[in-house]
Amino acid sequence: MNKRENISKGAEELEKIVNNKSERNKFDKILMLEKKYPDDIGILQIISKNYLAIGKNTKALNYLLKAKSLDPENYSIHYNLGSLHQTFKKNDEAEEFFKKSIELNKKFIHGYNALADLSLKKKNYKETIKYLKASVKIDFSINNINAISILALAIVTNYFQTKNLIELKDALIYFKKAHELDPSSDKILKQLISFYHLVGMKNEAVYFSKKRTGVFEI
Repeated sequence: MNKRENISKGAEELEKIVNNKSERNKFDKILMLEKKYPDDIGILQIISKNYLAIGKNTKALNYLLKAKSLDPENYSIHYNLGSLHQTFKKNDEAEEFFKKSIELNKKFIHGYNALADLSLKKKNYKETIKYLKASVKIDFSINNINAISILALAIVTNYFQTKNLIELKDALIYFKKAHELDPSSDKILKQLISFYHLVGMKNEAVYFSKKRTGVFEI
């Protein structure tokens, strides 16, 4: 059996353990599975995740580093290393791993969103917007609505620094899209109403306020 077949077999057995709802000792079984398939990066990443969940951070890191040594071009390993370093509050290291994840997979939405989150925390709105635009370009659907909504807010925040009116037109696209995708979200609707007030679109603000509460906001 070659390495590829070995990993495939390991993935099959791992899936059976994870999906077995009646199994009580899943982690122990997964640890045993690692001895059988020591080079299976999927098993190594699941073990890392379990160790992180119980606070054994060093073991969690070591398993991911082993996975990376086996498959250094695997974007998901770099993303998981980034997430792990975030839990260590090592955001600079996390950022490098996230950047590597999107370098290896240019359509990896979670990598772009993670980088946007780090940029937002640093109040670097230009970078936040860049990463979120890349994200929503890949997925402009309900599955990525959080990125769409945050992008709209980030553009408005950046506008207060640049005073570039074109940005407000840009933001409107994303506010309207977020509401279109999830019209039942009161949070998104309030954001849209606030935006209409901000840009002086009074009729639209009043219309959506009535739609939301049944009472006109003047």
